[in-house]
Amino acid sequence: MRDPQDLTPYPKDPRSQPINAGIPDGGYAYVRDVNGTVHVVPDGQHVHPKILGGGLPAMYAGDMTIRNGRVADLTNLSGTFQFDDEDGLREVALELQRQGLQVDAGAVRFFPADGSPPVVLQ
Repeated sequence: MRDPQDLTPYPKDPRSQPINAGIPDGGYAYVRDVNGTVHVVPDGQHVHPKILGGGLPAMYAGDMTIRNGRVADLTNLSGTFQFDDEDGLREVALELQRQGLQVDAGAVRFFPADGSPPVVLQ
């Protein structure tokens, strides 16, 4: 679990919702809350701390792309939370499957903190 880098207690974005299999295609920022649920908002500038709001901590965070109702891209890219563990990203992929989404082969990409090329995890 990690606190956001920006501790401002932003209000929760009204578009924030637990992800579900009926989510429209598009780019999303996500945060996995302390209960394990993955919440999303449409991707944009500095949205991660507003997904849960209130300066709440996260179990993991990043961005994803939904294409044809499936997870086509899932990463750990988040300037607010900066998670740097591969296992946490694998757990997010499993949780997305539990929440009703299919994750495409090659979709789970981990970006190391040292700037080296991403590693495809799944």
